[in-house]
Amino acid sequence: MTEPVSPAGQALGRFWEDAYARWAVRVVAVFILLAVYAPFLASDVALIWIDDTGWRFPALADLVNQWNHPKYHDLLFNVTAVLLPPLWLAGFALRRWWSTRTRWLAGAGVVVATWLLAMAPVLPGINGGEARSLWRKYPSAGATVSDVVDRRAALEEWNKTPATERGERPDPPPSFALFPPISHRHDLTYAGGVLLAPGTVNPVTGQRFWLGTDTVGHDVAARMLSGARISLTVGMLATSLALVIGLIVGAIAGTCGGFIDLILSRIIEIMMCFPTFILVLVVVAALGRDLYVIMAVIGLTSWAGTARLMRGEFLALSVRDHTLAAVALGVPRWRIIVVHLLPNALTPLLITASFGVAGAVGAEAGLSFLGLGDPAAASWGSLLEQGRTQIHYAWLIWVPGLAVFLLVALLNLIGNALREAFDVRSR
Repeated sequence: MTEPVSPAGQALGRFWEDAYARWAVRVVAVFILLAVYAPFLASDVALIWIDDTGWRFPALADLVNQWNHPKYHDLLFNVTAVLLPPLWLAGFALRRWWSTRTRWLAGAGVVVATWLLAMAPVLPGINGGEARSLWRKYPSAGATVSDVVDRRAALEEWNKTPATERGERPDPPPSFALFPPISHRHDLTYAGGVLLAPGTVNPVTGQRFWLGTDTVGHDVAARMLSGARISLTVGMLATSLALVIGLIVGAIAGTCGGFIDLILSRIIEIMMCFPTFILVLVVVAALGRDLYVIMAVIGLTSWAGTARLMRGEFLALSVRDHTLAAVALGVPRWRIIVVHLLPNALTPLLITASFGVAGAVGAEAGLSFLGLGDPAAASWGSLLEQGRTQIHYAWLIWVPGLAVFLLVALLNLIGNALREAFDVRSR
């Protein structure tokens, strides 16, 4: 006997029946995987390094090197990259005993706990010094593409030198070294590598720039992978902040009513009157162009629509029979909100989240395009801005432009499919 499917499960089943929605989810999943595994796809640090001292895996050690990954979200993505395969295997093994929701929540909890632990000073200090964290500034691993080139050049020079004039024999190049398919760092510039066309060989390292270079010599392919991390981080964190604020304000306005509802509704309307992007421009120009400031500003200026939606949902739910029965029984207001109203109001919040992430991604790209993004971040919008000034170098326009268009369009497609799946009246 099959177990009955919940209304949410039925709606998700209808969502998955939409062929366009399925393809949109798959392509967005590819974006996420590219962002998660960016250090293994674009880096000058070797994945495998074999020399006289044995085997090494420098890319794994580099994941917690604060010199190369200075941002908190970089560490979170790196932790996810390491834990994702074992968590997937564990989830597959526990599928008979744990529900899908339990496995997702447990996996997310493990990732967040590991991320926090990597930043905590839990390792003993050197010679009795202060405790250290796993995520800190390490010296260079000495296993990069440049190291291979330098070692070969030094050994050739040593071999050409007469035996009577030779000094100590330099370190030989590795017997085997496996590098990522894009063997360049996203934040390094290369001599003679300004505005090189896609497929051009790097004159310094001999590796190819598969998508060309920008106006200062960055590898565009490496910048695109790093930019995927930034876009997804801004989209998810800014949207989460906006949803939390909108949910709280809307819940209070919808359940309290009266004077409180009047005041909060006027505040919501005032926020909706301001052009959001113009407000973001003003605040970012005043507070600075740090990436996390941009996330906070986008989140703090885009909650009004969510609050208005949640107010309507809570107003409608507050007059349902089960809510009125709870009020008659003397159940505290906070418990009514959390237990009886909130679970039923999450469906439109899920739909809003998809559109919100798309809007936040577009807003961050727009800020960077206008020169108000984080100058240290490899944003897709900053590449587009370079393409605007270098119109004859087409790869600076179509590569980031296509990425922004695809991600925003697919997220909107997912949101529209979710809305149709959950809206019974549209069927």
